[in-house]
Amino acid sequence: MPLANYQPGDNFSVQFVWQLPDGDFIRAIFRAQVLGLDAQLDRYLVKLDELEAGRQESASGEQRPKVMLSQTYWRMVGDLLGKRVYLAYEVEDGRPIRLRLDTLTQEHSFFTRLDRQS
Repeated sequence: MPLANYQPGDNFSVQFVWQLPDGDFIRAIFRAQVLGLDAQLDRYLVKLDELEAGRQESASGEQRPKVMLSQTYWRMVGDLLGKRVYLAYEVEDGRPIRLRLDTLTQEHSFFTRLDRQS
């Protein structure tokens, strides 16, 4: 049974990774503020407070220069600031979380489902 190592008010970094249609990958590291704990489902309620770092890389792992970045998708990454999401306690280990692209485009409600709730 996983345990929470952070409490409400604490911050930790979380890394998301998306594969773009052209095969590139976007990696974005956010500072996540813990808003609450859901002990029954072993997960944090966090708010994505700050984009700490990010990069776009080719399928072979080579970092893309700034002029080659996908402005459209990076704008979507910026739109995630302030979003509230539930994340499993295991995210605190720093490993990247690979998500489907439709979570970034917000066609999937992963980053928006809590917007509809008060």
